[in-house]
Amino acid sequence: MFPVVLVAAGLTAVAAGAYAQPAADPHQFSDHTAEFIPLGAPNALAARDTGKQLVLSPHGTRRSIVCRGNGTTVPLYDCSQEDGLGWAPLHRNDTPVGEVWIYFP
Repeated sequence: MFPVVLVAAGLTAVAAGAYAQPAADPHQFSDHTAEFIPLGAPNALAARDTGKQLVLSPHGTRRSIVCRGNGTTVPLYDCSQEDGLGWAPLHRNDTPVGEVWIYFP
């Protein structure tokens, strides 16, 4: 019984990790939450230098952010954030600190 539980837990972890992988097609939505830093974070001013995007949202990065694009060959575009009621668009704006994606339900 114990080995079966371990196998089931391992399969669940692999399935969850596969879900978070970027889409093979950069024009499909995929999870890019890990590529964002909240605007008020201590490391926000270094976001551009570390290849991260800035987000201004009441949810910070605690809720999923999905975008089209892959951030390399196709820049991120059409980003949205899960807000408990569905998906709210994030609007890209150029600011003195760099590009900021702003939550705008």
